[in-house]
Amino acid sequence: MKKTILFSALILATSGAMAQEDKLAMLDADVDGRISVEEAASDPALSAVFAELDVNKDGYLTPSELAEH
Repeated sequence: MKKTILFSALILATSGAMAQEDKLAMLDADVDGRISVEEAASDPALSAVFAELDVNKDGYLTPSELAEH
């Protein structure tokens, strides 16, 4: 039973990380490894929280900033 719970938790954590990588790949039009305000505009949900997620206020979302979301 404990192995099943641990395995399920691992799968959920991995799928969440993969979802963030997929979002980055889909929105990163210039393939620079980050999402600009302009690139985020194509995703209304992300655009709505862009400023909140942009922790260092540089105008880009990095993989680490997306992971915290």
